Amino acid sequence: MIKHILVGASGLSSDPDLLAAAFNLARPFSAHVDVLHVRRDPARDLPIYGEGFPPDMLDTIIREAERNAERASAAARRTFDQAVAAASIPVMGTAKERQEGGQENVTAGWREITGLPSRILAAEARFADLTLLCRPTGAPVDLSMLEGPLFEAGSPVLLTGDDMTRLDQARLDQVVIAWDGSPAAVRAVACARDFITRAAKVTIMVVEDEAAGAVAAAVTGRPHPRPDRLVEHLAWHGVAAEIRLVSREGRTVGETLAETAKELNAGLLVMGGYGHSRLRQIVLGGATRHMLSNPMGCPVLLAH
Repeated sequence: MIKHILVGASGLSSDPDLLAAAFNLARPFSAHVDVLHVRRDPARDLPIYGEGFPPDMLDTIIREAERNAERASAAARRTFDQAVAAASIPVMGTAKERQEGGQENVTAGWREITGLPSRILAAEARFADLTLLCRPTGAPVDLSMLEGPLFEAGSPVLLTGDDMTRLDQARLDQVVIAWDGSPAAVRAVACARDFITRAAKVTIMVVEDEAAGAVAAAVTGRPHPRPDRLVEHLAWHGVAAEIRLVSREGRTVGETLAETAKELNAGLLVMGGYGHSRLRQIVLGGATRHMLSNPMGCPVLLAH
């Protein structure tokens, strides 16, 4: 069961909604929300600024970067304090402190670490049950902040959606599983079991191109997805899942998944992250990069 949720606070305007979503997400599990702000160290970023700058100009750049880091840190902490006060959530730093305090409901903690945000967040995500990250809202997004925890942590990542409130209900109305039979998809289903077993309806979505027969699968080297076996597996957990085959109709796989999830009014989309090689997805595009780079109505749980 989910008991430890990691949230990256950036000090940006997206933080209040992200923290509210984290607290809502934690309620059904009485989980601890571990809020982490990674403060950049301008001195370590010297290679980014490049060589060849006059010393006085470089000093000005570093000082401005330090001021920006200080402002971001103060904003992130201020938002955290306001969020826990508004939600009446106790602040605790360790599991021992929570146990000794007899807390059985949602708690929250604040941490700040100095370093490269993408690396620190990925390293800390290894020690959480779930990492909650803010989805793109139309502005340019640093994919390394999203890909780092997904690739390097080994734990699932949940990208926020426009409507996060449905995740805190006793039963979700609809969970959609994007299924291709890959190890990444298998892991995503396992990581999402706490959500899947609470859902009123579960739909296993197979993109038509991925539903090729055994002969085609043998030729291409891809395993047949066998969604019927996933239905049988979920039944052991008390889940009556349905299969839905979806045609791409000229769309990319990512577009197909996103549009079908919206059509089904999904409260959560579950999918494997980077089932194909990362290089192939970077060059050709792919479902994972589509989800990471584009806004979406519902939250998306990814595992690699």
